[in-house]
Amino acid sequence: MPLYEVANPEAPTEKHIAVGFDYSLLDDFLNTWKKKKEDLASGKITKEEYFEWKINWPHTED
Repeated sequence: MPLYEVANPEAPTEKHIAVGFDYSLLDDFLNTWKKKKEDLASGKITKEEYFEWKINWPHTED
């Protein structure tokens, strides 16, 4: 697993270490999670729908 140092663009002095995974299930989850967070932020889904998706993934995939 590679490690990466990443900086927050909004606070460049704030640095974190990230771990890279080559694992398709994790990639699928993270991509779907990003979309669900965007849907929540835009009002396409409610907080309750977002919560239900989180606790039931991957059984709730479309």
